[in-house]
Amino acid sequence: MTPGQDRPTPVTTPVGDSATALYQAMIGGAGPAATGWAGGPDYAPPPRPGERILILGGGIAGLTAAYELSLYGFDCIVLEAQNRVGGRNRTARKGDKLYELDERTGKKVHTHTCRFDDGMYLNLGPGRIPYHHRRVLKYCRDFKVALEPYVMETTANLVRPPGVAAAWPNRRVANDTRGHLAAKLAEGAATTDPHGAELLDLLRVFGALDVDGKYRGSTRSGYLSKPEINDFPVPAPPIPFDDLLKSGFWKARFYQPVDYLWQATMFQPVGGMDKIVDALAREARLAGAQIVLEAVVTRIDIDEDGDRVSVTYVKDGKETEEKARYCVSNIPVPVLRPIRRTGFSRAFEHALEVVKFEKTCKVGWQANRRFWEGNLDSSIETEGIYGGISWTSHNITQLWYPSNDYFSAKGTLTGAYNFKEQADELGALSPDRRLKLARQGAAELHPEFNDTELVPDAKAVTIAWHKVPFQLGGFADWEPGKESHKQAYKQLLQPEGREAFYVTGDQISPLPGWQEGAMMSAQYVVQQILGIMPVSVPEVIEVPDTAALTQGLY
Repeated sequence: MTPGQDRPTPVTTPVGDSATALYQAMIGGAGPAATGWAGGPDYAPPPRPGERILILGGGIAGLTAAYELSLYGFDCIVLEAQNRVGGRNRTARKGDKLYELDERTGKKVHTHTCRFDDGMYLNLGPGRIPYHHRRVLKYCRDFKVALEPYVMETTANLVRPPGVAAAWPNRRVANDTRGHLAAKLAEGAATTDPHGAELLDLLRVFGALDVDGKYRGSTRSGYLSKPEINDFPVPAPPIPFDDLLKSGFWKARFYQPVDYLWQATMFQPVGGMDKIVDALAREARLAGAQIVLEAVVTRIDIDEDGDRVSVTYVKDGKETEEKARYCVSNIPVPVLRPIRRTGFSRAFEHALEVVKFEKTCKVGWQANRRFWEGNLDSSIETEGIYGGISWTSHNITQLWYPSNDYFSAKGTLTGAYNFKEQADELGALSPDRRLKLARQGAAELHPEFNDTELVPDAKAVTIAWHKVPFQLGGFADWEPGKESHKQAYKQLLQPEGREAFYVTGDQISPLPGWQEGAMMSAQYVVQQILGIMPVSVPEVIEVPDTAALTQGLY
């Protein structure tokens, strides 16, 4: 092929408002939480019938790219190493088999066969959709994926900081802290603030202070006993301010639900997050894409002119080579790193070495009675929890309650979702020891977890994403303060060869760990290939803060 033949003319500046928004979001110029426009390009590029594109990996970004590029007439072949598409979007159901890599031998070992009852499920990867993730919501709407509310927080949720004998209800921690702080501010507000009277009145309402500007408790924090007709309820006494401060409750991600990414309203697909995967795969196939499962890529070569890419993969023991004008890699960087490559720049190879993936684990339980919702048939007062998350200093970090099928007989709970050292500790254990540790942490919040008939080990699953074959982590661990990360992020946003090889996925997006980031990245690469989006990136860019964007940590 003559250099430059059949290639789109590269552009140096974005075209149109939608491209500008997406471009600015991808390079960090629009802020770390920006998503850009969710729609397509401002104009319709000419179709490219029959031009081949190899897409490596059938995760959310790979499927999105396959769908969008197929609409423009490209001949898309998706090579997926696993026996399923979706990547980290995985919903556990009855009969599903889970595998991880043995750290000593590197061999794949069977960890669980899911034994949930029929119709029960648990999202092992992404579990919620923020209301401002417009791409995910748009694809769900267009592809008829039914959504329902996901409850991030209720005032009945629990928090158990270190050293606290029993878990505190969310409402007591939140409102008693507010009341104590308001009272302290009110002590000097009248004499030191130019808006003293207005500020005092604001603090009175904000903190539920009495006429003397003191905080002595509030019904916002709940009652000591069940309200009765002839017995006026007594508000729960406030947790002493010293106890709140000593507990360090805010260090247990207590305020994550007020961060932008987790604010109400959030959504989830009815029947499991993998409904998005099913819809994307269906629509990609209908648009003409071919999806090849259990195709393990072993080699990637860019030719001497940089115009074509050869990909070698193994399926059913047979080695096959495919050639194409373009290649889009949705392979996670830790998996891509050891694959043999030729024709790539030194800067690209260095970028692959820089990017590390975060360790993260999840545990799923089936409970044979939804005890957290209370007992409506009992004469004993039991408070119900309907959705939301309880937080703990224990290794499990958090416990999610289902936001679906309220008042039904059984339910599944996310019994752990942790990161970094906690995930390293939990993931290093055998599956049965993981369940033992997770049960201990959950029992500190709900003693019912001590009942192995109510919450049986046989109907539980665990996953350590950093040990899952062809994943090797939860998400790219970007740190905005590191210059090496800025250079690596910049490099991976640009194609290799002569606009022949592209990296995509939430791993190279302003929203690591989120499906919106994966779809943003896919749309970015699609528009680069179409000649709409620049193929070069300015020197000064912003790198996403993974810890803040995935865990609410600052």
